[in-house]
Amino acid sequence: LGLCLLFLECFVRIAATSTGGVASRKCSRNSINLGKLIDTLLTDYDVHLLPESEGVNVTIELHVQGVSGISEITGDFSLDVMYSEIWQDPRLAFKHLNVCATNITLKSDFRKRIWTPDTCIINSKSSSIHSSPSENTFVILYENGLVWSNFRLNVKTPCSVNLKMFPFDSLSCEIVLESYSFNTDEVRLLWHDVPITMMEKVELPDFDLIGWSTDHQRLEYPNGIWDRAKVKFTFARRYGFYLFQSYFPTSLTVISSWVGFFFDVRSVSAR
Repeated sequence: LGLCLLFLECFVRIAATSTGGVASRKCSRNSINLGKLIDTLLTDYDVHLLPESEGVNVTIELHVQGVSGISEITGDFSLDVMYSEIWQDPRLAFKHLNVCATNITLKSDFRKRIWTPDTCIINSKSSSIHSSPSENTFVILYENGLVWSNFRLNVKTPCSVNLKMFPFDSLSCEIVLESYSFNTDEVRLLWHDVPITMMEKVELPDFDLIGWSTDHQRLEYPNGIWDRAKVKFTFARRYGFYLFQSYFPTSLTVISSWVGFFFDVRSVSAR
């Protein structure tokens, strides 16, 4: 009897090991047929319909890669950012399909086939998606239907310049985000818990970044109310150069010119 039990235990272990090995070989990310999965998810999918009838909460965040320059003449600044927007679309959930992954990463072409919140930088003077060598965008789908869309952008937006206190002045530059197509009944913009991340220290020849702040507003248009998310970057001028190159030499020149007034009026050569 003991020998039979030992044989049975060994058989169960071998069977479990072989089954697990087969399962692990079958269940791998490389075994996922993405084309078939996407076709299944997009069957009867209507890109024009909201993911949820009561409206969609879209969480946004910015990862600032660097500030490339500030122009006081044109009153703007340029920066490179990784812009992310996150929302829930239950129609894209795939947990029930028993796919061997909790999330999948897709190229930018996929974005054209699904609903998106159509957010834009409403106050930009210019903006472009980096393409080195291909368009720097991607979409991640999670098994519960969460969608994470990311762009790497170069953006130029206006700055508020006030030179009254030059060279001890500061300036503020804003990025204003808004859904271009959907009002608050359809899309609500929310800042992420960590809305702004500086990926590296900002180094500029004339200014120091002293802080940033985020804000949320609602703006009324003739055809509805739109959510607006704002981030303001504040820069302080580096005044040391101006003090040593202009202010101090000029002040010394003016002060030295006063010395002549202390000489006797008859000391013409000394004056």
